Amino acid sequence: MCIGKDFCVELGTDALKWSKESPLKRPEWFESQIDLFVEAVSSFQEGDSETCLGLISQIRSEEIIDWYVEHGQMSGKHRSSGLRLDESLEVPIGYRDPQRSPKKIELSVFHRDNYHCRYCGGRLIPTNFMSSFLTELNSDVFRNGRTNRDRHGIIHLTNPVADHVIPWRLGGKTSLENLVSSCPPCNYGKAGYSLEQLGLETPFNRPVIMDNWCESQIFD
Repeated sequence: MCIGKDFCVELGTDALKWSKESPLKRPEWFESQIDLFVEAVSSFQEGDSETCLGLISQIRSEEIIDWYVEHGQMSGKHRSSGLRLDESLEVPIGYRDPQRSPKKIELSVFHRDNYHCRYCGGRLIPTNFMSSFLTELNSDVFRNGRTNRDRHGIIHLTNPVADHVIPWRLGGKTSLENLVSSCPPCNYGKAGYSLEQLGLETPFNRPVIMDNWCESQIFD
């Protein structure tokens, strides 16, 4: 358990070993769990709900949730604590971009980034697809609850967020030039700090992952 502790066991205390790309490098086995979900979706679309539910039951959702709650969403806070960051850099409200929400342009951000997190590289799933799938499946095996513990691990990994690279509260603009696609762990892990504060490199210096992800049945 890392909540309330002085450091995160996943992150460690040696800042020189921290990832320069994402707030916290996520376990490699997460991607295989997304593969399982895609396979489950394929079975459901073929009319085989039983196989779909069986595959979803194999997903290590509780382990993903534990990682997200204990480590992923708290990584920025732990970096901040370890580096003793100055938190007095907020720009006064009157000088911030009046448009805070990226809702109007987030789809352009997601498509530009090929539905991959620009920090950790993880695959993201369109919100409209996930919403429809949840409704059609209508099963407690896969749900989007109101709390982190009630929300399936795959949703924690793949729900797309348009993230302000320069945080809005630090004067960042809500524009294509300052927004990138992010998974929830990386988005919450940044915790409103600047990249420089957290020891991260700008994701704009890394190329978009241009694989065939958007050609999967998730996007049909």
